Amino acid sequence: MAEPDLTRAAERFLQAVHRVEAGLIRQRDRILDRAAKAPRLLEGTEYEVINLLDDPGIDLDYYVYELGRLRHVADATIKVFERGTKAKPQPLVDARADFDAAIPKLKDIRDPVTHPNNDNKLDKVAWFSSVVNLHPDGSVEYLVDPEGHQHDVALALAKALTAHCRQVIADAIAADPPKPLEQQIAARKAKSGVQETPG
Repeated sequence: MAEPDLTRAAERFLQAVHRVEAGLIRQRDRILDRAAKAPRLLEGTEYEVINLLDDPGIDLDYYVYELGRLRHVADATIKVFERGTKAKPQPLVDARADFDAAIPKLKDIRDPVTHPNNDNKLDKVAWFSSVVNLHPDGSVEYLVDPEGHQHDVALALAKALTAHCRQVIADAIAADPPKPLEQQIAARKAKSGVQETPG
């Protein structure tokens, strides 16, 4: 099996992380904006709650989807660079472990959200400004919470991936710096068979 082109891989992963990170930020902003503008029930009392019954939860679905994409990019990046350098990229492994610890039920939610079918996996799940599991005793388990620590950990993983990929690209440029522009032009002309015309 051919060794991966790590510089090209870094460029690809960098583009993917940029899109995923932008998606997470945009969806989070939309979720929080809708929650801020939603009507309140029992307003002004200690029991005041946000009424999100009319919110279809689409932004949360996309937020969960982007978290899954981020986890997938992290896995792919770690695998490619571990194979290519014969060493684990430890900062990425650590950031992914923090992500998994902060959002341990992500796969339980992401897979049924992206591939709905006739099973009971989402029967106890409710969409508010977070995705929660409602237990029979009235307690609530936060599965995906865009407002809190989970979002920060997701962005930290995105930033670790970005930093790693940028460093790989910077190292490749330092190892083989571009030639002066005049030499590049001359090499292209020579390759294409273009003759210099006397000026």
